[in-house]
Order: sequence, then C-alpha cells, then structure tokens
Amino acid sequence: MKSAPGTPEPAEFAAMKTPNSLQTEEAYAAKSGVSSWSSRVSLGYMANVLQLAIVVAMGTYIFGQMVYFTPFYQNEFRHVIGEMWGVPRNNTSGKTIGHPEMVRGTMVTLFGVVPLLGSVLIFEFLRHFNVRRVTSKYVLKVALVLRRKPRVFGKVSYWSYGEWIFFLLLVLGNVLVFYWGYDRRVKRSKANALKKKTTVKFNQYLEIVAITMGFNSIFNMAFLFLPATRNCVWMEFFNISYANGIKYHRWLGVLTVLTAVIHCAGYYWSWLRQGIWKQEALPCFNCNISPKAKDRHGYDKWFNVFGELALIMFLLISVSSIPYVRRKFYDLFYYTHQLFVLAVIFSVMHWAPIVWWCLPTVMVYCVHRAISSANAWTPVQVQELTAVDQDIVKVVLRRAPGRDGHYKVGQFVYLNVPSISKLQWHAFTISSSPRSDPTTLTVLLKSLGDWTRDLVAYADECQQQNVLPTVYLDAYYGASLEMYDEYETLCLVGGGIGATPMFAILEDLVAKLSRASDALPLRQKVVFIFSFRELALLEEVHPVLQRLQELDPTGQYVQLDFYMTRVPSDDVLDQPINYDRLQGKHVTATTYAFKAGSSATPMPFAEPLRSRTFKAVTMVVVVMTAVFIAWYIEYGGGKIKRNGREQLWPLQQFVESAMLFVVGALVFVFVLLERMAKRRGLLGSVTGDDASAASAKDYLAAETPLKLAAQQTDLHTYRDLLSNYNVTLGARPDTKALMHKVFEFHQNKDIVSLGKPVIGVFVSGPEAMKRAVEYGAADVGVSHFDIHEEEFEL
Repeated sequence: MKSAPGTPEPAEFAAMKTPNSLQTEEAYAAKSGVSSWSSRVSLGYMANVLQLAIVVAMGTYIFGQMVYFTPFYQNEFRHVIGEMWGVPRNNTSGKTIGHPEMVRGTMVTLFGVVPLLGSVLIFEFLRHFNVRRVTSKYVLKVALVLRRKPRVFGKVSYWSYGEWIFFLLLVLGNVLVFYWGYDRRVKRSKANALKKKTTVKFNQYLEIVAITMGFNSIFNMAFLFLPATRNCVWMEFFNISYANGIKYHRWLGVLTVLTAVIHCAGYYWSWLRQGIWKQEALPCFNCNISPKAKDRHGYDKWFNVFGELALIMFLLISVSSIPYVRRKFYDLFYYTHQLFVLAVIFSVMHWAPIVWWCLPTVMVYCVHRAISSANAWTPVQVQELTAVDQDIVKVVLRRAPGRDGHYKVGQFVYLNVPSISKLQWHAFTISSSPRSDPTTLTVLLKSLGDWTRDLVAYADECQQQNVLPTVYLDAYYGASLEMYDEYETLCLVGGGIGATPMFAILEDLVAKLSRASDALPLRQKVVFIFSFRELALLEEVHPVLQRLQELDPTGQYVQLDFYMTRVPSDDVLDQPINYDRLQGKHVTATTYAFKAGSSATPMPFAEPLRSRTFKAVTMVVVVMTAVFIAWYIEYGGGKIKRNGREQLWPLQQFVESAMLFVVGALVFVFVLLERMAKRRGLLGSVTGDDASAASAKDYLAAETPLKLAAQQTDLHTYRDLLSNYNVTLGARPDTKALMHKVFEFHQNKDIVSLGKPVIGVFVSGPEAMKRAVEYGAADVGVSHFDIHEEEFEL
C-alpha cells in the first residue's frame, strides 16, 4: 500500500521492528522530545503546510529587509504604513503630522519580528513530532540534491548546490539594493542639477556610491547574526549544523565590512578632493551638536565619528577572522569578536534606524547567547577525566536523565575548565550515543593547541592526586546525524580525532539494536573507513566494534578498512590493552578540585529552557519587550531628545542600541523561574507531558545503562588489536578507490538491506580526506551517494 504523497515512503525509514524494540524506541523518542500524544495525531498534509509556512516566513523576512530600498517602498508602501500613524501621503505644510518616526519600526515588526517569532512557534510545535518523519519525501529529495557538489571541468566544487544558491542570492540581493539606491539618488541629483542649470560633479557621484554602499552594509547586517546563532530556528529547520552554517556568517561578515569600507572610502575620497577631511572626519569637543543648529557642523562631525568607530570595530573583528589568525590565535579571535556589541552600538549612533534592521536577529542571538551563559552558573558532575594517551583525553560527564539532559548523535558541546582558564570555552563533538547511557556523555579530545595541551597535563595531575576536575558544560549544539539509519548502505569515513562523530554513530547503531530484549540482527550494510595515528583511538572504539561484529556474526554486513599512518615500535605493539580502563574500573576519585573554580556543587548537566512552551514564551516575551521599548523610546520624535533636547541625540541612540543587549538579560529571569518551578514540581517533568515522562521513566528503569565495555578475549596486546582488525600500517587510505569498493558492496544484491537505495556517507576528518571522498563519489556518480560532511573549524 502506498503512503500519502506528502509523507516519506515506509522503506525510507525501514528498520527491523519488534514489539519490544518499538516500545523502547517510543520511550527513547519521549526523551528526545517527541510527545507521546503525537503518535495518536496524524498531521498528514498539515505538516507540509506548517513547514511551508516557515519557508513563507523566511521569504517575508527577506522581503521586509529588501523592500525599503525599492521604488515601491518610496512611492507607495511607506505611505500605506504611514497612514496607520496619521501621516498624510502629501504633506505640504512643512510641519510634521502624525508619527513618521514609527514607520520603519512598524515595517520591521510586521515583516521581520513577526515572521521570525512565527517560525519559532511553528517549529516548536513540530518538535512534538519527529520533524524529519513528517517532512514530505519530495522535500527530502530536494535537500539531498542541494547537498551535492557540482563537478565542472573535472574539478569538484568546494561548495554544494545549496551553498552556491545562497551565495548567488546574496550577491543578487546586494546588486539590487545598490542599483535601486544608486539609480534613485543619481536621478534626484540630476534633477536638482537641471533645475540649477549645472551638472552632477564627480564628488557627488563619489558620495552617492558611498551612501548607497552604506545601505548595502545595513542590508547585510540584517542577516549577519542569524547563522552566528547557535540554535537558529531557520538553520535547524534545514538541519544545517551550526559548525557547517558558520560559513554563511563569514560571507555576510565579509560583505558587511567590505561595503562599509567602500562607504567610508567614498566619503574620504570626496573630502580629500575638497580639502575638508579634517573638518568632516575628526571630532570636536566644544561645538554645538544639535541637528537643528544653524551650523550643523558639530552634528555632522559626530555623526561621521560614530560611523568611523563602528568601522574600526568591524575591521578589528574581520582581521581576527582571517583563517590563519583564527586557527593560530583562537583566543584573540574569540575576544575580538566581543567587540560586535560596540560595533552595533556605534552603528546605531551613526544612523539611528539601523537599530530596526538589527533588532530581530540581534535579539534572537542574544536570547540564545543568554541561555548559553546560564550554563556557566553550575559546574557539571565529572565521572571521568583520563589521559588515554600522551595527546588524547577522555572526558565523561554526567547529564540529567530527562529531556533537558538529552542530546542527539553528532551534536557538540563547549567545555570550560577554570583551573586552565576561567574564560576560555572550547568546542568538542560528543563521541558517545545517548542510547548507550542515559545519564552520561563522552568527549574525546586531542592536544592540538595551548588549552588542550594544558588539559592533557591537568588530566595527569588529577589522576595522580585522585581528584575530579571542576568543569563547566555549555550544550547542546549542531545538527543531528540520526538519519544515518535511513540508508541501505552506511559509509563512515573518519580521520584521527576527527572521527569522533563516527564513533557516536557506531555506538548509537549498536545500542539501538541491542536495546531489544532479544538483540536485533544487523540489516544495514555498514562500511567504516578509519585513518589514525594513535592506537588509543582504536582501543577506545574497540568495545563498539566488538559488539558490532557480534551483531553481524556472518560478517556479511560490516566492512572495516583501517589505516594507521605510522608504524609503531615493537615495544608499543606489545603493550597490553587496558581492559580495566575500558570497563571503567580505574576511576576511583569522588572529590572535586576547586582550586580556580567555583565552590558550587557540581550537578548533572541540564539544558535550561528545554521545555518547548517555556522556551517559546521566553523568546516571544524578550523579543517583543525589545520591540515595545524601541517603539516607546522613538515615539513622538524620541523620548530623550525631543522638546528642545535635540543635542541629546547621541544619548537617545545609545540607549536604543544598548537596550538590545540589556533586554536580552531577561532570559536569566526565565531560567531562574524555570528552576524554581522544577524544584516546586510546577512543571511536572523535564520530559514534557505526563505520558512522555512515564515513558522516559520506564525507559530509564529498563535500560540503564547499556554496557558496551570491551570483554576480555584472546586479544591481549595492541599487536593483537591491529591484527584482529586487519589494520594497514604506515599508509593512508586511498579514499577515492575505497569509494568504488563501497559502491560495489552497495550493489551486492545477495545481501538483503533495508533503507534508501543510496549510500549515506558521513565523513569527518582532514580537508584532504573530505575532498578525496567527494572526488571518489563523483567518479562513481554522485546520484548514488548522499554525503554529509562534519565541520570542526568554528
């Protein structure tokens, strides 16, 4: 029987199901956020309508940012909004009638704030269901095509079709904004010159280009903060990981700064030609800065100075964002980026209406930033901090067993260790599965910089003193990789410590099949291509591989291609496998080190505002509070600068811009209210409704925890381990050739496998490995692959 056209085909999500496994999966779904009542409600086409509404909301937001620059806005649209505030279409009285200052704010609220908040509410509702499973199969197929990278003249593009479309739309938007602004101003200048019987001078053209580029910069700023928001609703809607989507923030940042530089350079060129750059560009401290003064020179000076200060902030941020600087001096990059607050404030003080272009996205960014900051209030319980190698550390942290402690496969976290640095937070992918242990998560990290080197040394110190470190956790971020089970053939490609997301997928696959009372057989072809230098990584993943082989006793469904890029010495090969460590028997510490940390009692990590209702209410209240305050401050020509106080315009504009960041602190109030409500039992359960809570409780009672620790067999040394997995020594994988091998494995019809008839490729590692996978897939034919690449450079 065929499914409804708007829903995925059953085969696309096929898995071996038994009553026990279904019950376990339903309980797991309750933890992951799917409400129990959703299984009794069929959204049908309504799910597609709601998802279309989110797309329409995105289009409305884009329209709202662009329409201001169009002739339509100048000739018609602003008058329509103006009439709402009593502003006549043709005011020839020379006096201000109505409230024209409210026009821009109203437009941004209707076409910026409302679509963004509407998207949040719709998406939070869809979270009650499994969003991916209620998505039309046609949408999923379009997404698959957009992830592919075109090959032109034998070269595979660095960007996918989707990224190219985004880039071209961004360029097109900037071209249109510039054309509309430049054309209108040139025509106006020519008309004025014609009346005066003169011509438009070169300096006028320079200033026309300059002011138009200024508006281009504002246009780009309207989108700049969205991809920088760690859990941006529109990024989550498209399942774009924060790490993968940060490139869009970089592109917008480049365009914002570039257009701002041209904006400034155009005016400077004109001023230098006229010999007045000192009068225009340098501040004065004993001048009248009122815009209504007979000589507006003081106002013009400070108007320009605030713009110069904003540009300086943006330039400092952009210089620190150069890839080399970002990689080698990450701390400099991170702390310099905090200047964005001053950049926004000085931009608004330069030209007040900028506050409205920035308000929707800056507020969404601030809400999520405040939630992130709330994670730093309490240290997290540490179960284990072990140096498993000279350069590799294993961190096992405790998390709350309900929904607010739950994470998804492939997500990442930020860690802070006060004993190393109170200010530095570093991102690491979770290397474990939430199914294997509902109360912990594991992070594997390698010494690659100053902070991680210090952490390796600190781990040794803690082991010697038999104490646990004080650690803070900020989580969870990034897109889920749980769709790995949809494919007939799963191909995992990992390099070094970058393979940790692949470890998480393998562990999740094993845990899912092992959860049933009778372990389910593997019915998905799995290929794991793994290149590494440290034997500790192979030792660490050994328990999962051991269990995976047990699930495929005939060896039909699993192919392992392992490569150790260096040849270890005999002394290293003869070292014993540390089974005590793999089984967790080595951890005996129970007290915490508080040298440079907090005296607060460590707690299992629980993400604040995980309740869908509470989070949605918080977002709406905080953003609308900012809107109403901005309206109040501007109403009547400005609460601070009106009634003869025009010289206070810098204070007026400072208050408006600073308000964006101050109001964001309201999030902390909601976090505290949520914690109080939980302590008093007013929220019922962190897992949501009562039925979901009961399911999650049953899940925990029956399944806590799944032991994947390696069992001692005839494998005693590293030499045995390498031999067991047939590891190739002293070589790197020929990834292109291996992709052909994967395709042949996929084409083997003698092995029955369920899922999508394409190869799901998940690759995480060095850039060269990713490119080799892309070329290998292109050689075979990209239509046979669905490639998901993990990005680590934030």
